[in-house]
Amino acid sequence: MATKEQMEKVKDIVVKLRYLECMDNIIYYDRWNNCPKDGFDYEEKVGAYLTELSNEKLTSKETKELVESLEGETAFDSDTDKGMVRYLIGKYKEAVQIPASLQGELNQANADGQLAWGKCYEADDFESFKPVLKKQFDLQEKIATAINPDEKPYQVLVNRFDKDYRLEEIDAILAKIKDAVCEILNAVREEQSKIDDSILECEADHDTVLRIVKKAQEILGLDKDKSTLFEIHHPVCVCTGPRDSRPSTNCDELIHAILAVVHETGHGLYNYNANDEVAESGLWGGIEGAMHESQSRFYENHVGRTREFWENLYPYLQKEVPKYKEISLDTFLAALNKVKPGLIRLKADELTNTLHIIIRYEIEKEYFDGKLTVDTIEEAWNRKYQEYLGFTPKNHQDGILQDVHWASGCVGYFQGYALGDAYAAQFAHKLLADCPDAFEKLGKGDSSVIGNWLKEHIHQYGQTYSAREMLKKATGEELNTGYYIEYLKEKYLH
Repeated sequence: MATKEQMEKVKDIVVKLRYLECMDNIIYYDRWNNCPKDGFDYEEKVGAYLTELSNEKLTSKETKELVESLEGETAFDSDTDKGMVRYLIGKYKEAVQIPASLQGELNQANADGQLAWGKCYEADDFESFKPVLKKQFDLQEKIATAINPDEKPYQVLVNRFDKDYRLEEIDAILAKIKDAVCEILNAVREEQSKIDDSILECEADHDTVLRIVKKAQEILGLDKDKSTLFEIHHPVCVCTGPRDSRPSTNCDELIHAILAVVHETGHGLYNYNANDEVAESGLWGGIEGAMHESQSRFYENHVGRTREFWENLYPYLQKEVPKYKEISLDTFLAALNKVKPGLIRLKADELTNTLHIIIRYEIEKEYFDGKLTVDTIEEAWNRKYQEYLGFTPKNHQDGILQDVHWASGCVGYFQGYALGDAYAAQFAHKLLADCPDAFEKLGKGDSSVIGNWLKEHIHQYGQTYSAREMLKKATGEELNTGYYIEYLKEKYLH
C-alpha cells in the first residue's frame, strides 16, 4: 500500500510539473495569439528554460527514489492516487530516456517549425518547408529510439499520444471504419451532390462572426469565467490551468468558424471540468489523444450538426445574417450535413473526415517504415487524395502544407481523431440510453443534460484513468466501432 507520506511527495511533484506545463502553455497560446514578431525568440528561450526546470524536477534523486519505491505498487487509497503515480512514472521514464539536449533540440524545432510553417503556408512553398519537415521527422525518430530502441519508431510515437494501442489494432480499426465510410460514400455520393450547399457561403463581417460563435458557445454551456476565445488560422484549444481553457476559431468563413468553435469548445469543456480532488492533484486537463478528440468530435458532430442545436442558434443566425431569413432550417441543415469530398481536412464533411485522417496516418507510418522521404511524401499525399477522395491538390496550401501538426511536433497524433470519432459514437449511444430526452431538451435550449452526463462520466476524472479504462468506465464496454458505423449508416442511409 502506498503510504500517505509517499503520496504527499507524489502530489507535490505532479502539481509543480503541471505549474511548469501551464506556464509553457501560456507561452504557446501567446505565440499564436499576441506575441509580436520580435518577441518570439525570447519566448522560445523562456519555454526552453521551463522544459529544463521540468526535466530537473523529474530526474532529481528525490523523484528517482520515489518512483522506484512505487513502481509495481497496486494498492492505493484512491483512484486519484493511483492516477498520480501512473502520471509521474510515465513522465519520469520519458525524462530519463530522452537526453535533455535532445529534448531541448526538439523544443527548439517545434517552435521554429511552427513559425516556418506559417511562412511557407502563406507563400505556398513546400520546397522551403522540406528541410524543416526532415529535421522534425529525424528528431522524432531519435526521440522514439531513445524511449525504446527495441520498438518500431512509429509505434513509440503513436503511443506518446494514444498509449493503449498497438499499430496492428489501429490498422484493423481504421480498415473497418474506412470500408464502411467508402461503402456509404459510394451509396450517397450521387444523391448528396444534388444538395445546394452554396447557401453556406455568406459575407459576414468579423464582428458578426464573433458574436455568432460566442452565441454558439453560450448554447453549449461554456463557462465564461473559465474560458476565453481567441482567433487563429488553424483552430486549437490551449489548456492553461484546471479552470482556464482557451478555445479558438478562424473567423474568415462563418459556418466553418461555428463548427470550429463547437469542436474546440468540446476540448475546452473537458479541460476545465475536472472535479476538485482531481484538479488539486494535478490530473486536470483530460486524457491526451483519442479521448480528448472524442470530446471535440462529440460536440462538433453529435451536437453541432443536429437540428436540436440549430433550433437554438439558427434564429440568432437569421437575425445577424439576413439572407438566412429566406432559408428554412431544413434546407440549411441539408447543406450543413452534405457529403462533399474535398481536399481540406478542416472543412471536411462528417463522413469523409475519417479518410483525411487515414491518409495522414498511412503517410506517417510509411515514412517511418522507410517507404517515403521528404522528397516523395507529397507525391504519396496527392496519390492517396486522388484514390480516396477523388481529388488531387493543385497547390501546397490545399495539400501537404494544410496542417500545422508535423511542423510543431505532433507526429503520431492523427489516428486519435479517428479513434475519437469511434469513442464519441459510443458515448452518444450510452448517453441516449441513460438520458433519452437529452436532445429534446437541447432543442429547447437546455444543453445541461448532455454537459452533465459528460462531466459525470468522463470530464470530472481528468487524467485519472487511461483512455481504455475511461471508455469502459463510462460505457461499460471496450471500444466497439460498430456504434460509429451504425451511427453513420443511420444518418446517411436511412
